[in-house]
Amino acid sequence: MKTLIFTMSALLLISCSKTEKTTEEQPGGIAEGLSNVQNLNKLSNSMDGITKNIEALKKLTPLSNDELKPLLPEQLLGLKRTELSVGDNAMMNMSSAESSYNNEDSSKKLNLQIMDGAGETGSAVVSMLMMSLNMDREKITENGFEKSKEIKGMKAMISENKNGEITNSEIQMIANNRYLVTLKGDGIPAEELEKAVGELNFSNFK
Repeated sequence: MKTLIFTMSALLLISCSKTEKTTEEQPGGIAEGLSNVQNLNKLSNSMDGITKNIEALKKLTPLSNDELKPLLPEQLLGLKRTELSVGDNAMMNMSSAESSYNNEDSSKKLNLQIMDGAGETGSAVVSMLMMSLNMDREKITENGFEKSKEIKGMKAMISENKNGEITNSEIQMIANNRYLVTLKGDGIPAEELEKAVGELNFSNFK
């Protein structure tokens, strides 16, 4: 969780660099040009809403550690919670929580991270992911994929990578226009990790 803010910054920078690189390699590509224009239009159209949301989040008080704990379920995908930590980002004036889940032989591991977007710092980090999620993106490689999609009515970025017989996946999303939720699965494919999202009780994310 301590590297979360840097991860978000890298995500936005990587996204921009990919667009620049592709444009240089394939100048004049009509389909790509249209895709870039559409993404820019979506980003521009959503900026007013994002700006208003940031201002609203700045005025909110981040959740306390005791308020964050109930957001971390004791079990996900049949895996028992083996570790729980809160307050790791307090030095950066951010409210956050993290939990880990394993099966008996550790062939499957799941990590859940939740960051409250309330306050000055939290609202800045959440807004970065919001801007990224408002662009429809998809990348397919020989080992996996990365794409934006809607999960439970919320925009998300989902990725999957295969290394031999092991499949790892990750989902990042914004819950209730406030909370940055990240799920990482080792030995868990993306389709299965989506089910973990379905097990989260977002009604508790107030």
